[in-house]
Amino acid sequence: MHILLAEDDKNITLILQLVLEKLGKHQVTLAENGQVALEKALNNSYDLILLDGMMPKMTGLEVLRTISKELPQRPPVIYLSAKTDQKDLDEIKTLGAGHIQKPFDPEKINQKIADFMEGESKQAS
Repeated sequence: MHILLAEDDKNITLILQLVLEKLGKHQVTLAENGQVALEKALNNSYDLILLDGMMPKMTGLEVLRTISKELPQRPPVIYLSAKTDQKDLDEIKTLGAGHIQKPFDPEKINQKIADFMEGESKQAS
């Protein structure tokens, strides 16, 4: 699976990239801020987007809103955030994205992704 990982924290990026590539056998493309994530999402094809909530230049929620408007057939998105504001969580759900609360166990991230993708494929059927 080809994953766009949009995360500005270098430590989280390195851990997630290692876990996704080595344990999950996924191809990972990195975006260090919201603007880069948006450009990559609009101009490339991904099977999944992992989107940090708090990033420079554009927040994850701004990116999610934009790609949801611009890409009618957008890939599944999982929103990664420590923020638990109910209004934002409701909007994330309304936009059809999944949510993983930070901090999370890196060893379980591939299973969380697999569970989310399985749910997405059941909804599409």
